[in-house]
Amino acid sequence: MRFLYSEFYLKEHGGETPPDVHPRFTDMIGYLASVAPEGRLPGRQHVDPCALRDVLALVNIVDVERDGQEMRFRFRLVGGRQTEAAGRSITGLTVEEAVVPEVAPRIVANMRQVVEARLPLYDRFPMPHPDRHFIDSQRMYYPLASDGETVDKILILNGYDSAALRATA
Repeated sequence: MRFLYSEFYLKEHGGETPPDVHPRFTDMIGYLASVAPEGRLPGRQHVDPCALRDVLALVNIVDVERDGQEMRFRFRLVGGRQTEAAGRSITGLTVEEAVVPEVAPRIVANMRQVVEARLPLYDRFPMPHPDRHFIDSQRMYYPLASDGETVDKILILNGYDSAALRATA
């Protein structure tokens, strides 16, 4: 099960080996590999929401919008737990519209790397939404390609510290 760590995350760990990721993230890699056509990336059409019922509230789907070499990333579907953690709905917003300005470049760089490498990528940093910086947030970005080759969507699986989420309620 191969995935990348965000260069930001690795830099924050000072070159040391990062700790193991939560099994939910590697389980998703296994699931997506199981539904992908042989030798190709899975597309959104291969993902069965019923198969993800245990984590569906933690899932986001992001559209990759291309204009020449430029890419924008727009939240198409945002899981209920993500909306709760963010304290607002970000469906339909681009990354730059959805998160605080200081972390937008990090998230965009992570998504761009997923598109270019065509591999999942893990990152962990405080919640990038207004008034939510104190919530520890993990995420893995997974490439999806409707044609099996060109990444046109990114599935994001989030993870939050439950105690921090209860503190926001």
